[in-house]
Order: sequence, then C-alpha cells, then structure tokens
Amino acid sequence: MSRVARPASSLFCYLRVSLVLILVTCLIIIMVPLKHWTNTACLPSQNTSSGASFKGAVTNITIAELLHNISRQVKVAGVDCAAIFKGSKDEIIAANNLIGNISAPLSDSFYLNLTQDCGNFHKQRGYIMSSLRNEEKQFPIAYSMIVYKDSEMVERLLRAIYRPHNLYCIHVDLKASTDFFDAISAIVKCFNNVFLASRRIQVKWATYTVLEPELVCMEDLWKYRKWKYFINLTGQEFPLKTNHELVKILIGFHGAVDVIASVKGVFRNRFLRSKEPPHGLRIVKGAVHIVVNREFVDFVLNNKISKDLLAWVKTTVVPDETFFGMLNANPQLGIKGTYKGLPEYNATRGSFARFKNWGGTPCAGRRVREICILTTGDLPLLGRSPMMFANKFFLEEDRVVIGCLEEKIFNDTRDEYTGAKVFDITPYKNADFITNQVD
Repeated sequence: MSRVARPASSLFCYLRVSLVLILVTCLIIIMVPLKHWTNTACLPSQNTSSGASFKGAVTNITIAELLHNISRQVKVAGVDCAAIFKGSKDEIIAANNLIGNISAPLSDSFYLNLTQDCGNFHKQRGYIMSSLRNEEKQFPIAYSMIVYKDSEMVERLLRAIYRPHNLYCIHVDLKASTDFFDAISAIVKCFNNVFLASRRIQVKWATYTVLEPELVCMEDLWKYRKWKYFINLTGQEFPLKTNHELVKILIGFHGAVDVIASVKGVFRNRFLRSKEPPHGLRIVKGAVHIVVNREFVDFVLNNKISKDLLAWVKTTVVPDETFFGMLNANPQLGIKGTYKGLPEYNATRGSFARFKNWGGTPCAGRRVREICILTTGDLPLLGRSPMMFANKFFLEEDRVVIGCLEEKIFNDTRDEYTGAKVFDITPYKNADFITNQVD
C-alpha cells in the first residue's frame, strides 16, 4: 500500500507546485502592464457606449503623442496653411489652384461602412477621446447641431468640437435625404454623449420651424445636469477656437449671456399681423446664434412669460431672430446673465458667438443672400477673429478652408496641451455684456 501511495503523493505535490507557478506567472503578466497604463490615453475612452468598444481598448500611447498623431492626420497635403493664415497671397493662389483637384466629399455610405466598427471609426477619423485637462472636464458644454445635408461637413464639425464630457444634440431636418439621416444616425451610435433630437421638424425659412429644433434640443439636453453653457450650431459652421479656448472664454463670461439684440434693427413689417408682445416686452431684432447659461435655458423651457412670448413670436415672421433676443434685452425679467445695458450698444459691439460677413468686409468667396460663403482667401481674417465659430461654409466648393481651420484647431489643441501655446483671453475680459449683466 505504501509503495503505491508514494508515487500518487509525489504526483499530487508536483501538480500543486505547477499550479502555484502558473498563478504567479499570470499575476506578473497582468500587473506589469498596469503600471504603464496609469498615464496613457485610451482611444476611445471609457465614456464611449458599449457599441463603441475599441478592440484592444487600451494602448500605451500618451495623450501628447496622440495629439501629435491627430495633427499629422489632419494636415492638408500640398497646402501651407500657416502661411495662408499669415496672409501669404502666393500660398492662397497656390491653394486655390488645388481646390479643383481635391477629392470629392466623403459619401453617406462611407460613414455607414466605417461606423460598423466604432473604435476603428474613432481612430481613423482622429477623435480626441479624452477630456485632456480637468479644467475642461469640469466645464462641460451642451451643443445643438441643426443639420440637413453633407454628412462629411457635419462629422468634421463634430470631430473638431468633440470631447467625451460635452453633450451634443443633433437635429436632422425632416426633409433631409434618407441616406443622410442614416449616415448621421450611424455616427451618433458611436458615442454615448451624442444623440439625435427626440423630434424631427421640417424646417422652412422665416417660420417658427427654424426656432423649434433649437427648443427640442434644449429640452433634450436639459435633463443632463452638469453642463454649464449651451451653444447652438448649424451644419455649415466651424469652430475658430479649441475646446480649451472656448472653456476659457466662457469661464471669463462669469455667467453672462451672449445674445445679440437691436431696437433700431427691427423690421416692423415682420409684426404687422401680430398684436403687441406680452408682458410689455421690448421688441428687438436678434440672431438665432446664441451662447447662454443654464438659467437662460431654464427660463426658456419652464417660465410662463417665456411660453407667452413663444406663443406670440409664432405669429411673427422670422421668429428665430426675435425670441432669444427679446429674452436677453428685457432685464426686468431677471434672467441671470442677460443684458441690462442699452441694446444698441450691445448690437454695435457685436457678439463673440459667430463670425458672419454680411458686408463692409471684403469676401474672398461669393455672397448668397448677402452673406459671404467663406473660402480659403478668408482664412487670414478668420485666424485673427476673436469669434468662437464662423458661418458659413460650402465644403463641396472649397475643402481647403475647412482643412486649414481643422489643422489649426488640432495644432493649437496639441500646443496648448504641451504648453507650447497660451491662450490670451484679454479681448474677452471687459466686454460690455459681461460687465452689464443681470446678477
């Protein structure tokens, strides 16, 4: 019995020692890489949805290296964008000669195919899936994007302003093509902080339907409690500032609302069929482009005076140029951050919300209904502008202008992160609408 038992006992000991060695080896394999993951960037971050999981989720690339890679990825081939921003006429001419030879816009089907693997989509398109710095993360921005065509332009706009802590509501016009809607829907599914508006409106110029999608997105975004400011965009606009710069500007607003308003600019024929506005509110002409705080959005959605005003503007022409402006230009309403100075001074000063060339400034491109369609020749002016965003662009006519703006945005993002560039907030410090706001 003892002779039989001894080999069995030895075999048992051998197996036990082998098992311990295997466990130790596994622990070493697991723990050693973890030490290197502490300061690395994930592409995408943990903030992506389950459908946006990235194969090999964690990489050993640092955030600085990631930003360098993206900057190289978006560089416009054959164009000296830096020289164009400095005003080089020779480079502008050279770039204009290239415009006709640059590839056509990416198709809707391109996005349907690429977004089948969301992680690959994030990587191939160069999304920054990190908040980069705590200051940005602690100051989330909510966006509405009102779009109806050109999926590539919409996607590049989203990429330029995207951060995983911000929120994005995209409204696709009900009359947009099915292919376009499907492409935008596919892109949205690759992010958990980007979503389609809960209702779709068929937008018609000069009617309430222009304003309505903004209100739908405000309602959809309101349930997210952490965002600080709301900015509305269209699909034919592009940022002139990085996310970090936008945060710096908005922190400097100290809660102020940036909504243009003018009494002298009012077109009286827009109100011929309307009664006097409710609650004795002063009529002004404003703009649909706004940068507003949470208190303003709260008033828009939940206050009876706002609802009465909304019912009234539905009887007017071009209500989108009246509603927000009137809420900002009537300080007796007590909306925190709204303007308590003279509307005309506010209108003369302009707004930081949007660069738009309505005239008085040379337009390198062409004008459509008086507004300049911005092109490569306008880049020197755009590069110097203190505005947050620019309107408007036709990507199918000039891909270089968007390419150079994109290159600048991602280069500035990289340089700010590495400390090579410091943003100057001086132009925004003493703006009249900041010093004359309702407390």
